[in-house]
Amino acid sequence: MMRRIALVLAALALLSAGSTTAAGQRHLSDPDAVTTGSTSSATGSSYTFETLLQGRPVRWDPCTAIHWRYRTTGQVVGGFTQVVKAIARISKATGTTWVYDGAVSTAPTSGWLPKTSATRQPVLIGWTTAAHSDLLRGQSPGVLGVTRTAWFGVTRSGTTTAAIRDAVIALNQAAHLPLSGAVSWYTVILHELSHAMGLGHASSAKQLMYPVIQPGLRDLQAGDLAGLSRVGRGEGCIQL
Repeated sequence: MMRRIALVLAALALLSAGSTTAAGQRHLSDPDAVTTGSTSSATGSSYTFETLLQGRPVRWDPCTAIHWRYRTTGQVVGGFTQVVKAIARISKATGTTWVYDGAVSTAPTSGWLPKTSATRQPVLIGWTTAAHSDLLRGQSPGVLGVTRTAWFGVTRSGTTTAAIRDAVIALNQAAHLPLSGAVSWYTVILHELSHAMGLGHASSAKQLMYPVIQPGLRDLQAGDLAGLSRVGRGEGCIQL
């Protein structure tokens, strides 16, 4: 059975190239939900960005370590290993450094995301339920996971510089997937982490970031890697 990833882009992803933000203003992406569905065309773009400001993708400062925490409450047995494996893959693809800050019992919700640019929170990843997370609340029963990010921008002399400051990934503990292989928790987590880094959905079914995870895909593909490179260390540091 195919698993369809609902097409949800960041709240401001459709802004025109000349868009700017108020200094220090927080912006939250709309939730990206993973759900059940069917396949479609294999042609189209190999990667997209969730948010563009003045023609540039909004991304993390790749020269600053990304800290993360893991929710042990309600976790899938063996899930932590897959999260660590997926983070290592994303780290390699982007040239970013990830630092584990330990386990928590806090449920991954929008409330975890910082409200000011002066606040830094670790990325929170974990399994939870609709009863404990607003990210899963109201979603269809087939949803596997939801990602949301927070980014801030500063405008100087008409030029806006922005960076993602945090992300939260809620995985549905009621869903049942194999830990690894195609259409697994590993591929779902890879997909969600790529959203957390700033990628949107690809329109090519040959990519892991396509809205439908294809049965033969067990890892990031060429387009996914090209997109992750564009939001990675090779594009330079960001100073807000």
